[in-house]
Amino acid sequence: MRRCRHSAIFSLAAFLVGGVLMGSGTPATLHLALSRAEPAVDGTVTSAPESINLFFTQAPQKGATAIRLVGAGDQEVALDEGKQDADDGKIVRASVTGTVAPGSYSVVWRTMATDGHVVRGDFEFAYRPDSSEGPVGR
Repeated sequence: MRRCRHSAIFSLAAFLVGGVLMGSGTPATLHLALSRAEPAVDGTVTSAPESINLFFTQAPQKGATAIRLVGAGDQEVALDEGKQDADDGKIVRASVTGTVAPGSYSVVWRTMATDGHVVRGDFEFAYRPDSSEGPVGR
Protein backbone atom coordinates (compact mmCIF):
# COMPACT_ATOMS: atom_id res chain seq x y z
CA MET A 1 0.00 0.00 0.00
CA ARG A 2 2.80 2.40 0.93
CA ARG A 3 4.62 1.57 -2.30
CA CYS A 4 1.49 2.37 -4.39
CA ARG A 5 1.03 5.76 -2.68
CA HIS A 6 4.65 6.77 -3.39
CA SER A 7 4.33 5.56 -6.96
CA ALA A 8 1.10 7.54 -7.43
CA ILE A 9 2.65 10.69 -5.91
CA PHE A 10 5.73 10.32 -8.14
CA SER A 11 3.54 9.84 -11.24
CA LEU A 12 1.43 12.88 -10.36
CA ALA A 13 4.53 15.02 -9.77
CA ALA A 14 6.08 13.88 -13.06
CA PHE A 15 2.83 14.66 -14.89
CA LEU A 16 2.62 18.15 -13.40
CA VAL A 17 6.26 19.01 -14.08
CA GLY A 18 5.98 17.70 -17.64
CA GLY A 19 2.82 19.74 -18.20
CA VAL A 20 4.48 22.91 -16.96
CA LEU A 21 7.55 22.36 -19.13
CA MET A 22 5.55 21.48 -22.24
CA GLY A 23 3.15 24.41 -21.81
CA SER A 24 5.71 27.02 -20.93
CA GLY A 25 6.56 27.97 -24.52
CA THR A 26 9.82 29.38 -25.73
CA PRO A 27 11.24 32.68 -24.54
CA ALA A 28 10.50 34.22 -27.96
CA THR A 29 6.79 33.53 -27.51
CA LEU A 30 6.72 34.84 -23.95
CA HIS A 31 8.56 38.12 -24.48
CA LEU A 32 8.95 40.61 -27.27
CA ALA A 33 11.99 39.77 -29.40
CA LEU A 34 13.23 40.36 -32.92
CA SER A 35 12.19 37.39 -35.05
CA ARG A 36 13.71 38.55 -38.35
CA ALA A 37 14.72 41.64 -40.26
CA GLU A 38 15.07 43.06 -43.78
CA PRO A 39 17.89 43.38 -44.67
CA ALA A 40 18.49 39.98 -43.11
CA VAL A 41 20.56 39.60 -39.96
CA ASP A 42 24.16 38.88 -41.05
CA GLY A 43 22.98 38.94 -44.66
CA THR A 44 24.25 40.60 -47.81
CA VAL A 45 22.13 42.72 -50.14
CA THR A 46 23.00 43.67 -53.73
CA SER A 47 20.78 46.77 -53.84
CA ALA A 48 20.89 49.63 -51.36
CA PRO A 49 18.05 49.08 -48.88
CA GLU A 50 15.19 51.55 -49.12
CA SER A 51 14.01 50.70 -45.62
CA ILE A 52 14.94 48.81 -42.48
CA ASN A 53 12.14 46.41 -41.53
CA LEU A 54 12.04 44.80 -38.09
CA PHE A 55 9.71 41.87 -37.42
CA PHE A 56 8.97 41.28 -33.74
CA THR A 57 7.34 38.35 -31.97
CA GLN A 58 4.82 40.77 -30.41
CA ALA A 59 3.65 44.27 -31.26
CA PRO A 60 5.74 46.85 -29.39
CA GLN A 61 4.18 49.95 -27.85
CA LYS A 62 3.19 52.42 -30.54
CA GLY A 63 5.86 55.00 -31.22
CA ALA A 64 8.36 53.33 -28.88
CA THR A 65 10.75 51.89 -31.48
CA ALA A 66 13.97 53.69 -32.43
CA ILE A 67 16.17 52.41 -35.26
CA ARG A 68 19.66 53.58 -36.22
CA LEU A 69 21.70 52.57 -39.27
CA VAL A 70 25.45 52.90 -38.72
CA GLY A 71 28.11 52.45 -41.40
CA ALA A 72 31.90 52.53 -41.56
CA GLY A 73 33.61 54.92 -39.15
CA ASP A 74 30.45 55.05 -37.02
CA GLN A 75 28.79 57.25 -39.67
CA GLU A 76 25.04 57.24 -39.16
CA VAL A 77 22.81 56.96 -42.24
CA ALA A 78 19.64 59.04 -42.01
CA LEU A 79 16.37 57.16 -41.50
CA ASP A 80 12.88 58.47 -41.00
CA GLU A 81 11.10 57.68 -37.75
CA GLY A 82 10.16 54.01 -37.56
CA LYS A 83 6.46 53.35 -38.02
CA GLN A 84 4.42 50.27 -37.18
CA ASP A 85 2.71 48.54 -40.06
CA ALA A 86 -0.99 49.45 -40.11
CA ASP A 87 -2.00 45.83 -40.81
CA ASP A 88 0.52 44.05 -38.58
CA GLY A 89 1.72 45.93 -35.48
CA LYS A 90 4.58 43.43 -35.05
CA ILE A 91 6.37 45.02 -38.02
CA VAL A 92 8.23 48.34 -37.71
CA ARG A 93 9.65 50.05 -40.80
CA ALA A 94 12.04 52.98 -41.12
CA SER A 95 12.66 54.40 -44.61
CA VAL A 96 16.27 55.13 -45.51
CA THR A 97 16.54 58.84 -46.34
CA GLY A 98 20.35 59.00 -46.44
CA THR A 99 22.84 57.50 -48.84
CA VAL A 100 23.84 53.87 -48.39
CA ALA A 101 27.27 53.29 -49.91
CA PRO A 102 28.66 49.79 -50.42
CA GLY A 103 30.04 48.36 -47.18
CA SER A 104 29.11 46.86 -43.83
CA TYR A 105 26.36 48.26 -41.64
CA SER A 106 24.98 47.85 -38.14
CA VAL A 107 21.31 48.22 -37.36
CA VAL A 108 20.82 49.29 -33.75
CA TRP A 109 17.29 49.18 -32.39
CA ARG A 110 15.42 49.77 -29.16
CA THR A 111 11.75 49.28 -28.40
CA MET A 112 9.33 48.77 -25.53
CA ALA A 113 6.96 45.86 -25.04
CA THR A 114 3.37 46.54 -24.05
CA ASP A 115 4.26 45.36 -20.52
CA GLY A 116 6.86 48.16 -20.24
CA HIS A 117 10.01 46.08 -20.70
CA VAL A 118 12.67 47.77 -22.82
CA VAL A 119 14.16 45.48 -25.45
CA ARG A 120 17.18 46.36 -27.56
CA GLY A 121 19.51 44.74 -29.99
CA ASP A 122 21.67 45.14 -33.03
CA PHE A 123 22.70 43.18 -36.07
CA GLU A 124 24.97 43.47 -39.09
CA PHE A 125 24.42 43.30 -42.82
CA ALA A 126 26.53 44.10 -45.86
CA TYR A 127 25.69 46.00 -49.03
CA ARG A 128 27.68 44.60 -51.96
CA PRO A 129 26.29 45.82 -55.30
CA ASP A 130 26.20 43.30 -58.11
CA SER A 131 28.25 43.93 -61.25
CA SER A 132 25.22 45.25 -63.21
CA GLU A 133 25.28 48.42 -61.11
CA GLY A 134 28.67 49.43 -62.52
CA PRO A 135 32.08 49.81 -60.92
CA VAL A 136 32.35 50.52 -57.22
CA GLY A 137 35.05 52.83 -55.88
CA ARG A 138 36.87 51.97 -52.70
